[in-house]
Amino acid sequence: MAYQIFTDKDHNESVREVFPGVRMPGAIDVSVGKEPSVKGFYGFGAAITGSSCYLLSQMDKTARRALLERVYGKDGIGLSVGRLTVGSSDYSAEIYSYDDHPFDTDLSHFSVERDERYVIPMIKEILEVRPDIKLFSSPWSPPGWMKTGGSMCGGYMREKYVETYAEYYIRYLEEYEKRGIRVSAITPQNEAEAHQHGRMPACIWHPETEANFVKTMRKKLDEKGLDVKIWMYDHYFPGVERVLWSLDNIEGLKDAASGVAFHYYYGRVEQTLALREKYPELELHFTEGGPRLYDHYGTDWCKWGVMISKALRCSYRSFTGWNLLLDETGGPNVGPYFCGGLLTLDSRTGETALSGQAKAFRLVAPYITAESEIYPLTIGEGAYNDMFAFYTPKKPLEGIFIKNKNNTACLLVNPDAEKKQVVLHTDENDVYVELLPDSLSTVVL
Repeated sequence: MAYQIFTDKDHNESVREVFPGVRMPGAIDVSVGKEPSVKGFYGFGAAITGSSCYLLSQMDKTARRALLERVYGKDGIGLSVGRLTVGSSDYSAEIYSYDDHPFDTDLSHFSVERDERYVIPMIKEILEVRPDIKLFSSPWSPPGWMKTGGSMCGGYMREKYVETYAEYYIRYLEEYEKRGIRVSAITPQNEAEAHQHGRMPACIWHPETEANFVKTMRKKLDEKGLDVKIWMYDHYFPGVERVLWSLDNIEGLKDAASGVAFHYYYGRVEQTLALREKYPELELHFTEGGPRLYDHYGTDWCKWGVMISKALRCSYRSFTGWNLLLDETGGPNVGPYFCGGLLTLDSRTGETALSGQAKAFRLVAPYITAESEIYPLTIGEGAYNDMFAFYTPKKPLEGIFIKNKNNTACLLVNPDAEKKQVVLHTDENDVYVELLPDSLSTVVL
């Protein structure tokens, strides 16, 4: 049986059977591309921030396990990727690095003891639920003494400390591995061009300093026998111009980096197609983008369905949101922004609420594995009488097609205020699907 799972403003994961389609001139014809845009997808994930770990640690153990099963379990959302923060981010309960002793270039005071309080224990509990999770790490700032200004909040990375910082990062990876937490990829810096005006942990890296660090880190990882990938940049889509310049002009960089990471807060994901076309051997990863606490928090599933579809059409190998869990105020938080968690834990009632992003992940993550092939869709126009009522621009249909060994699935996103009629054409059969307004659907064949 073919069936459709859908979420819209009135329904949360309703299921209905879909039937064979016939030619319908007024419907939207949707067909599957000839070549996959993604093979070997890592999965969907969230950032396991200090704030998220702190809130998890405050929960009753039974309730916490149920929440983690809901997020990472095979019968839950099915997240399989996690982003770790190297020291504090803006979503931490406190600000610290692993060596806050000024000018300790020997790193004799290096310690991850602060993470032992609640960060490491919570990561280990996640590993109990999802042992095969792929973890990658990002720092929001080196220790302040390695930067101009001397603070973790703002400033620029100093070239003279690149070697020391590479050793610092290696120590982090080794200490976590000793505790049973294997990090398989790293980024040198979260948002390498964001100063944040001293309001949160942040650091600006010149492109040549970043490249120097990537090459230094690659050499040290290889010498240590650590199988860890390096993803460059970790910032907004328009920064693809900076990345291309670095790869084109800095000798050895393209051999040291395994991929490039991007955030969605500015620009368009399609801008990064230039990177895929020129350096197809480099992986692309969507490493941050999460719900806005006071902006359609629980109902923005179409926004995320569109973003997921676009990223996978552009060959991104993973898609990771922002905080796994925050409270009803978007905290704990040592920064200026009002982000929401993938889930919200109400500190007053103990109840949890799903974001629209979580609902979107739930409709697509269980259907994609590392063996899946993901195809773009060709979407027709259909027939509409746009002038019947006051004219409003139509929001186009988006989606992707997922081919597995035992089944296929199609994610279809209708962000428009009108119902859409679709005939989906596949190699095996054609099916008729109705997409309700502002709805996200997965059609499983």
